[in-house]
Amino acid sequence: MKFLTLALFLSPLLVISSCQKSGWVLPRAKKQVISINFTYSPLSFDPRKSTDPVTTVMSFMLYEGLTRLESDGKVTMALAKDFTISKSRTTYLFYLRKAYWSDGAPITAYDFEASWKALLDPDFPSRSAHLLFSIKNAEEAKRGQCGLDEVGVKALDATTLCVKLKKPIPYFLELTSFCAYFPVPSKGGEVSPPSHNQKGVFNGPFALKSWANDYELVVQKNPHYWNANGVKLDEIRATIITNEMTAFKMYEQGQLDWVGGLISPLPLDLVVSLRNTFKLRQRSIAGTTMSVFNTHAYPFNNLNIRKAFAYAISRKEIVENVSQMFDDVATGLVPHVLKNGDPVLFFPDNAQVLAKKYFKLGLKELNIKRGDFPSVVYSYFASELQRNLALFLQETWRQVLGVKVELRCSDLKVHLAALHSRNFQFAQMSWIGQYYDQMNFLERFQTKGTFRNYSGWEDFHYDQLIESSFYEKHEERDVLLDRAERYMIDNMPIIPLYHYHLVYIENPALKGVTISPLGDIQFHKAFLSHEKSSAQKVHIN
Repeated sequence: MKFLTLALFLSPLLVISSCQKSGWVLPRAKKQVISINFTYSPLSFDPRKSTDPVTTVMSFMLYEGLTRLESDGKVTMALAKDFTISKSRTTYLFYLRKAYWSDGAPITAYDFEASWKALLDPDFPSRSAHLLFSIKNAEEAKRGQCGLDEVGVKALDATTLCVKLKKPIPYFLELTSFCAYFPVPSKGGEVSPPSHNQKGVFNGPFALKSWANDYELVVQKNPHYWNANGVKLDEIRATIITNEMTAFKMYEQGQLDWVGGLISPLPLDLVVSLRNTFKLRQRSIAGTTMSVFNTHAYPFNNLNIRKAFAYAISRKEIVENVSQMFDDVATGLVPHVLKNGDPVLFFPDNAQVLAKKYFKLGLKELNIKRGDFPSVVYSYFASELQRNLALFLQETWRQVLGVKVELRCSDLKVHLAALHSRNFQFAQMSWIGQYYDQMNFLERFQTKGTFRNYSGWEDFHYDQLIESSFYEKHEERDVLLDRAERYMIDNMPIIPLYHYHLVYIENPALKGVTISPLGDIQFHKAFLSHEKSSAQKVHIN
């Protein structure tokens, strides 16, 4: 999710002036060392446990799985050198390349089997286990309904991993590229934060050099990595600085080489200036911000009332005046990047006349007059961007529908707890994809018991469309998924608002940073170019 804030109310003109004075000095050194920033410390050193942006980026530095998702959305081989699929498309055989852990021990198929099954143990704490539920008996094992030995994962020998799925999964290779599928050492045991005396064992392009919680994390090139010759950076230093303006100033002074994205957001009040004066870079990623209805709570148990609130909003104004980014108007749930960049409009933007029509129909069905419509509570989590968005929506609904909306702000943990328990009327939320397929968003509405189905909406017809899609390929599958999304949006359990664009600035000498369509930032191909043309000063004019 997007954690851009207006934390400092510093005039952009003052910042621009300071940039002119100091300029941006590129550090010139023969050793390939770069500095980045995290806005908080990684939540875990176990890649299977956390899916937040900072922990995920760190996991991609320290670990690797069977496959890798490239910046163009294609899946390439990583620790697997090849694979085969059965005619039924339910059995995969992965053949591992010769590779080693950072302590020199060989990486084997047994490491994968142990790591995946440990994640599926009912006692293993993780928010990522559901990503393995495509595997035969995986969900049942996690729920304690069968033993781990019945899960469809088996190492046939040290270099061959057999995976049996419960049904054809068109995006299974995409799933294996996410860090929940990464192997860990020590027979799959939970990875604890390394101590000062024990640096840990890893299998990725980098290994941990030092770690000071809430201060700095340093990784260095892993000489035992199977493709160590392709890794150009000797070291990555990640400071832990929560203040976006402080991180930006460090970049301006040449102390940071990369700032932006979800790991170290740029100051929102500077983005407009940066768009025009800095070499601000951006790319669309699989993320959606939305409003979620509790479809079991009055008055949003009425479909026409939900539609009225949805159609009243000008999303064009949101992306131009609230987020102030490169974001795309959303009139569907699935981000455009998961649909080859083609926007699909499931309802009109800023349809105020239509909104008033549906509101009138809803009032009639609820058997109340306009003046009797209750005050409703809109919940959001603490962030300046989220607050600005909530204020914009509150005023929109007041002007268009004449309703009173009370805003309720909580910290993210409390907000999520309310969403999961459905202790809310309607609320603001953001989703970032964890695997590169439309299903990552659509599957959440299959049943009201799904972990992230905060709305509580479910429908037999929708579920049938989703289930049928697993047995189709290519265009036929896309047609079914499109029908499912259209049907869900027509029932309006959520209000899509906008799809994300990740924005960042980088040292002009830094090349080869890879950003996946999911917003994951990877440095395994990155390097510093020492050509004179790249050593120019960059500053705001």
